[in-house]
Amino acid sequence: MEEIVIPALITFGAIMVLGFIGNYIFNRTQIPSIVWLLLFGLAVGFIFNIQSIDKELLINTSGFFAAIAIVIILFDGGINIDLHQLFRGAPRGLLLTTSGFCLSLLATMMIVIGLSSTGILNIPIEDSVIVGILLGAIVGGTSSPIVIPLASKLKNLQNKTKMVLSIESILTDPLCIVVFLAVVLMITSDNATIGDAIKNLTTTFLVGAGMGLILGLVWLPIMHKVRKEQFSYVLTLAVVFLVYSLVTLLIGNESGGQGAGAIACLVFGLVLGNGKKVLKMFDYSGRCFEMDNETKQFHSLTSFIIRTFFFVYLGMMVSFQKTEFIIVGILVLLALLGLRYLAVQISTFKGGFEKDDKQTMGIMMPRGLAAAILAINFGPMLVSDKGLNLGNNMEGFFQDVAFVVILGTAIICTIGVSVISHYERKKLENVTEQKNEHKSIDDVIMKEKRK
Repeated sequence: MEEIVIPALITFGAIMVLGFIGNYIFNRTQIPSIVWLLLFGLAVGFIFNIQSIDKELLINTSGFFAAIAIVIILFDGGINIDLHQLFRGAPRGLLLTTSGFCLSLLATMMIVIGLSSTGILNIPIEDSVIVGILLGAIVGGTSSPIVIPLASKLKNLQNKTKMVLSIESILTDPLCIVVFLAVVLMITSDNATIGDAIKNLTTTFLVGAGMGLILGLVWLPIMHKVRKEQFSYVLTLAVVFLVYSLVTLLIGNESGGQGAGAIACLVFGLVLGNGKKVLKMFDYSGRCFEMDNETKQFHSLTSFIIRTFFFVYLGMMVSFQKTEFIIVGILVLLALLGLRYLAVQISTFKGGFEKDDKQTMGIMMPRGLAAAILAINFGPMLVSDKGLNLGNNMEGFFQDVAFVVILGTAIICTIGVSVISHYERKKLENVTEQKNEHKSIDDVIMKEKRK
């Protein structure tokens, strides 16, 4: 045990340093830190031969950290949502969210079924539909930590376009998690049907949102009273974990409790981050209060650490032992890119969106932490006899495909944004030159008039 302490500390320190450097590069070049973190994790995995470590230990460890990551990422997403902007851009944002997610899930399912029927993937035909749906749910959503900062930096984008992209990236994380967990529940439960999965999915959303709202309203005044106490933001983080645990236990793991807990964390954060607006909606006449900036910064830091760790962890878990897994990842990536434009056309139909805005929305499709969490935490379990029992020949399937898709979409987004930014600068330079020319002509005319 002592032999791995120093290498583990070195690796952990290197991860944090790389996370900071990646974020620094992202702020200046628009290259997402995901790219560096995944590649670093891949290198660490091969150097230290992570695949030789006890698989059961890795699965148990990832399960614990995945629960923490789900809580933090959804809570952080909730506190950073502006309620007024959410309602203003909700119709188009929801349309892009649902169309993009459903098209991604359907395309992924068809790819898995097709490759299974041709024998390229060694999956029984009767299991290929479920495997395709699960993989589609994993890679079905965009990443808010990448989309929101990038969208805000593109000055030529309409405000409504930025809001639609932000809403999509925020809502797809819980959507991916809840849909995935609903399908896993159907697999692991005896005699469960599609109707049961839909029922559990609906219950998960309604109960999770209701509990998150109630607990948020209860915690708002308490949070306000203890806000001046030292490290009070740690208390709020502890309550978030308790909210997740309480809702999960209330619903039960066998009935989709984890999904309900995830939704509760999102709504809980939404209430705390928009306390004044929420209380006004309930015609509350007393003092209105909400989360302060110091607490928001603390939770952003916590979210940054979790994101950094999980992307490296995903890279470490990737084996790339089978070429067909890489082929699946590339095919899914191409399908996501093609169908993204269809989803954009659906969601912007007769919405007054400019052509440049639509093109930007088309490349704003980076996959992120939700995909990494689901692939790492549930991938090994689903392949084993506890899940679908696909056999050792499918070991690493979900992690490898998720790695290719996450890295590929991040690169596509980076290149696309770079091209768009280049054309933005060109347009600005042309406008400036035209203004200077007009100004020079006007000066000449004024001089002639004076003569």
